[in-house]
Amino acid sequence: MKVHLFMITAFMSCGLSASLLHQVPEGHVGVYFRGGRLLDTVVDPGVYLHLPYITEMINVNVRLQTDVIRNVPCGTKDGILSEFERVEVVNTLNRERAHAVIKAYGVDYDRVWIHDKVHHEINQFCSNKTLREVHVDDFASLDELLKVALQKDLDTHVSGVVIMAVRMTKPTVPASIRRNYEAMEEQRTAALVAQRTHEVVERELETERVRIVSAANRQAEESQIHTEMEARRKRARAETKAYEDKLEAESKRYSVEQEATANEALLTDAYLRLQETRVWEKNTKAYFGEKIPSLMIDAVQPVDPASMQVAI
Repeated sequence: MKVHLFMITAFMSCGLSASLLHQVPEGHVGVYFRGGRLLDTVVDPGVYLHLPYITEMINVNVRLQTDVIRNVPCGTKDGILSEFERVEVVNTLNRERAHAVIKAYGVDYDRVWIHDKVHHEINQFCSNKTLREVHVDDFASLDELLKVALQKDLDTHVSGVVIMAVRMTKPTVPASIRRNYEAMEEQRTAALVAQRTHEVVERELETERVRIVSAANRQAEESQIHTEMEARRKRARAETKAYEDKLEAESKRYSVEQEATANEALLTDAYLRLQETRVWEKNTKAYFGEKIPSLMIDAVQPVDPASMQVAI
């Protein structure tokens, strides 16, 4: 009987010793509650003693963690209710602010400022959008908008929590709505294809028109260039002809002037008497008879006819 009592006492002591120990894993800090009141003590990773049933120790994650919010409803302004099956918010709590955040909002601070805020922000976003805008047009920007909205409220009220990223799946819609939506999208796609085809044809026609106009303009420019070149050639020929005529006239004038100068140099008294003598030689006549006319051999001295037997 004593042996059994000893064993029971030993087991109870071992159990009590185990309950006195508490481990804080890496990436966490430990905070203590006593009688529902948060104590000021904050401990780093390690093994610590605490009083069971009196003091409660809680590990708080201070490294990156991902909060997953499921089945977030989205009611669009066109009256269609869809649902985001999964929204992931990657966030972290600053170690230095951990105690203040837990004191103000409790250990489940992320439930208030992340989970509930995701529901609120998505509801606000969807209520101002159509299903197409939510599902297609604006879906790519929704995660960034949600991140900015969450961080804005956290910076205002819960300093120390940082939103690193937001990831989300596309919303699911009821099967009947999806079929109608797909049919509308097919029609819209066909209309869009027709519009694109029309635009392509118009661009091709415009391109051809531009090509024709460019060719015509180029031909007109070439014709104008040829006309200007021909006019320049004609002007050049006329200028050349005028210059040649001027040179010829100058040459003739120079020749005449030179000849006049030479003639003027020849008009001496001896030259004039020589020329007069040559004229007499060509015009000499012989007269026979009793009366012989007087002859003027020299312009100044008369010739005596009695002294001449034959006039040469």
